[in-house]
Amino acid sequence: MTLDTIQHILSIAAPLAIITGVIIALVQLRSQYRLRQMDIVMKLYSSFGEEAFIRHFQRVTSWEYTTYAAYRKKNSREDYVSLLVVSVFFENMGLLLKRRLAPLELLDDLLSGPILEAWPKARPIWVGLREEHNHPAWAEWFEFFHDAMAQRMDQLNGIRSPKKSGHGS
Repeated sequence: MTLDTIQHILSIAAPLAIITGVIIALVQLRSQYRLRQMDIVMKLYSSFGEEAFIRHFQRVTSWEYTTYAAYRKKNSREDYVSLLVVSVFFENMGLLLKRRLAPLELLDDLLSGPILEAWPKARPIWVGLREEHNHPAWAEWFEFFHDAMAQRMDQLNGIRSPKKSGHGS
């Protein structure tokens, strides 16, 4: 093998090595991004299992307030605290979803049931608070998260189970 042949082989191999290195770096960066997303969500999610949060969540999801007026008439200071604790948690998750820092698929795995249960209970109260205080953006990411999850569930259920034909099935 001559020196010219070796130089020619190296001149071809050098750019290939650089391209390979760039591809590996991009794959690693993508993996790091996914790990970072998971880390952010899991840090916030860790509060979901804490006893104090569970009490607030149970309180909110057991409410029978169907209107803001009913809430105003019968609510307690603890009801308001529970509303805020639960809302802030879901608001944070909704903001992560909106900013694309948390994929909906991951949030579905962790929180589809709780978000679909909590927002319908909190909704009439937040609608009333928004109107009363003229703050239409209050709890907007909580609502956004719920709506995105409800839409996902509708799509998944449409895919998983064919529409019933009305023939007793």
